[in-house]
Amino acid sequence: MKLTVFQFEGTPEELDASQVLNELTNPHRGSVTVISPALRVDSALPARIPGVADEGQETVRRLLSRSPAPGLFVRFLQEATGWDNVGVYGIKRKNAAPGSPLDYGRYLRLRKQGSQWGGFAYVYAESSSINLRLSHTAAELQQLCMTTARILTTGHPAYRVSVDLTDETSLADALRLAELAYNAT
Repeated sequence: MKLTVFQFEGTPEELDASQVLNELTNPHRGSVTVISPALRVDSALPARIPGVADEGQETVRRLLSRSPAPGLFVRFLQEATGWDNVGVYGIKRKNAAPGSPLDYGRYLRLRKQGSQWGGFAYVYAESSSINLRLSHTAAELQQLCMTTARILTTGHPAYRVSVDLTDETSLADALRLAELAYNAT
């Protein structure tokens, strides 16, 4: 499945008058969800994004400016970085020269320092998505009463549970699942 997301800015009259926008949102082309800026799960970002190194602050802040739920994402990081020995890391690019800075532009890795298992969560600031080091089935998630988690069918087999932060329920589910992943690493 391929999902393409567009964000349009303008007055309601301008958006209604746009022929291109009308063609893109034609109901015969599939479903479309419009998130009004007034409905964004948002709060003012703190001076520092919790756990993110100085070199990644600007990049993550820029990604959060496009996120549907920046406030929830920051609250997730705030909680998770409060757990013992949790660090937030950028990703080392393939073929990066020794001493090159980490990449904070795609996703962040939450890792329990000292663990040999790697990260317990990969978090995407721009989409406010959390991928967890859990290989639960849909039935197992249902038994845990995780209503907002979904199973990924691609990617690394150890990271198959994902939560998109959209509201307080999804934040609570993401934190509960992240704690399970944290305790398992």
